[in-house]
Amino acid sequence: MIRAARKSDFAFLRGFSDDPTDAQLKVQIQDGRLRIIEAAEGQVGFIKFYVLWEILPFIEVIIVRGDRRGRGIGRQAVRAWEGEMAARSLQRAMVSTQANETAQGFWRRIGYRDCGSLVLPGRPIELFMYRDISAAA
Repeated sequence: MIRAARKSDFAFLRGFSDDPTDAQLKVQIQDGRLRIIEAAEGQVGFIKFYVLWEILPFIEVIIVRGDRRGRGIGRQAVRAWEGEMAARSLQRAMVSTQANETAQGFWRRIGYRDCGSLVLPGRPIELFMYRDISAAA
């Protein structure tokens, strides 16, 4: 369902956006911060994450191709990622989404709870959510 991104995934990942730069994307692949989401037909999305302070796994973004959404692929990918993080003895996972985005509904449906927000001038409110993943391993 998910696997670490490889150099051969570069074109697939680049197909989603021109940001980050090619050099930055290559570093993200090398650093192991990207997981490719696969289904029967191949690559259908990705997860980009960090481990903050070496104790808090944080999903920056999860993208599933539009034609594959609504089929449980994103939820399954997040659960697989949570299992990977829990296997590293990490206890909680965190995500964020802008208050004006519909993604907050996805995160709440799969068990993430609000834990704070960030308000910056001229930007939508950033909502932070977390989930206990200690039992996911």
